[in-house]
Amino acid sequence: MSDTPYNRWQALAMAQLSVAIALISGLSIAGLGAGLSLLQSDKYPFIGWWKCAFLLSQLFLVIASFLSCGAVITRTLDFRLTARKARKNQQPAYNRPLSIFCCDADGYGRATWRLFWPSCVCLTLGAALMIISIGVAYANRLH
Repeated sequence: MSDTPYNRWQALAMAQLSVAIALISGLSIAGLGAGLSLLQSDKYPFIGWWKCAFLLSQLFLVIASFLSCGAVITRTLDFRLTARKARKNQQPAYNRPLSIFCCDADGYGRATWRLFWPSCVCLTLGAALMIISIGVAYANRLH
């Protein structure tokens, strides 16, 4: 372990991505819960375009939650295959395959990032549309 600062930085980067994915997943599920509770309320005024914006926000939050779940799965497979690769380097007799579902660790790493960024965008759009549509719906009560 001659390159310990790099190894520490790598561990911190992996932990930060895991926390970010968990945060996106949690916030998108919380937004869905808040939206569904508003839909059950008879007092929430659905008006024109803002009704469509609210429904679109819920769709974006559903997509964000699915993308973040996919990112968690691909990240787990990436870690598993990376551990197999490291074990094979230490023990040449280790004979477990270095791919799962015809994809190697690098492929799962790329897939994680390709799922992470769209989930960020969907969460941002969903939250913004939800806040705007709720704000417009309740704006008349502030006066």
